[in-house]
Amino acid sequence: MLRLQTTEPRRLMSLARTAPDHPVLSVEDAAGRWTVHTAGELYERVAATAGHALAAGLEPGRHTLVALPNGEGLVRAVLASWMLGCTPVIVPPGATEPERRALFAGPGPVAEEAFSWSGAELAAALEPDASRPVFSPRGLEPGITWYLPTGGTTGLPALFPVTPRPSTALTGARRLMRSSGWSPGAVQLSIGPLTHAAPLMTCMAGIGGGAHVVMPRRLDPVSLRSAIERFAPTWCQLTPHQMALIDANQGLWDALCRSLTGMLHTSAPCPQEVKRRWIARLGGDRVHETYSSTQAVGTTVCDGDEWLAHPGTVGRPFLSNQVLIADGEGRPLPPGAVGEVFMRSEWTEVSAGDGPRRLRGDGGDFLGIGDLGYTDDDGYLYLTGRLDDIVLVGGANVSTREVEGVLLTHPGVSEAVVVTRPDPLLGDVLHAVVVPSGPGDPPDAEGVREHCRGRLSPYKIPLTVDVVEALPRSHSGKVERFLRT
Repeated sequence: MLRLQTTEPRRLMSLARTAPDHPVLSVEDAAGRWTVHTAGELYERVAATAGHALAAGLEPGRHTLVALPNGEGLVRAVLASWMLGCTPVIVPPGATEPERRALFAGPGPVAEEAFSWSGAELAAALEPDASRPVFSPRGLEPGITWYLPTGGTTGLPALFPVTPRPSTALTGARRLMRSSGWSPGAVQLSIGPLTHAAPLMTCMAGIGGGAHVVMPRRLDPVSLRSAIERFAPTWCQLTPHQMALIDANQGLWDALCRSLTGMLHTSAPCPQEVKRRWIARLGGDRVHETYSSTQAVGTTVCDGDEWLAHPGTVGRPFLSNQVLIADGEGRPLPPGAVGEVFMRSEWTEVSAGDGPRRLRGDGGDFLGIGDLGYTDDDGYLYLTGRLDDIVLVGGANVSTREVEGVLLTHPGVSEAVVVTRPDPLLGDVLHAVVVPSGPGDPPDAEGVREHCRGRLSPYKIPLTVDVVEALPRSHSGKVERFLRT
């Protein structure tokens, strides 16, 4: 007799019993064909997968390695891991060797010690086998929801434990999703890579909450149009990069606006002109933004109307969350003063790990992940950069975000990244990588440097400039700065 150890598989089991034909996950394959998995079918596949792993020697409390592309297999592997009381370690299937070495170099789980979910293992799990033992695991659900890569925008990523346990984490995610227009029974468009916190959290929370999660095979107009026209999604979670791609395609916009009743965007700062167009088309009550992190130190949220009243904000603390801005000595700063952003939530004590910085406050610790920002008099948070964006050039501190902001005022530049490069005579120097704004004459290096004169102090002007067609991005759309160093 199967005895479930976590709320999420139990939720799926309950749905499978009460509404076995309810669609919960639809996935597009490489040929553009859609497969719709009902609650009854998905639960049976998850249970069979857990039984296969148990027969193969997987014991409660172990780690399971999930290096799979978006799809039913990844979802099934995560749910089966939780069903066994195990913690999934989720890594990008196409990670390079340096990335994989970095991921498993820390104090977290070791790949060789984890049970690996491969495509072959998942296929074998669905083969009938009467010799498998009865699946009746014991013990508590894992205290860690999963391990996910983090830190990929400013350096090689490292695995970080996302806590608290799955039932608590996904219940919290559903509360945030509800505040942005999601509801049980929603048709939920899922286009981000499930190796990143927000797409994975909202996907799994959606399935457990009774939504129908629709997963195109990739982010392109043909695949997205197929998903939108076939399923008419009512809610989605996007990154600003994905928002910009949809914003540039009128056909996708027209199709999406006919059905979408709410959306939540996360990740990097959203360009203001893109944000304003989304609000103008959908309405401020349907466009929501949240600021959080893989480490789950806290959450802010705002809708489009709040954002228009406070342009550039990433919102106010969500429910019981708290925000504190502190200087370099850990002293609280007043509204308007820029400092390090610290947050506190009901998860703070269990999510700290060895990653976030701790700041002692009344009633418990605040945690920070290196972001800089300030609050206004109404409590809205604004981000201005990161601690690790401050580099030392010629003995002086330079904010690479400040330099990038000036580069983006050049009429011929659409994107810019500034990093440091070693110089045999000068030490570390600034190097800029820019993307032209159009197909015409691209800006030349000296023209870019000339544009900076008078707008930046001489020591802040990049010594060298590369002009490229596109910046390297992660699967979630974030610029991978470490590839340019």
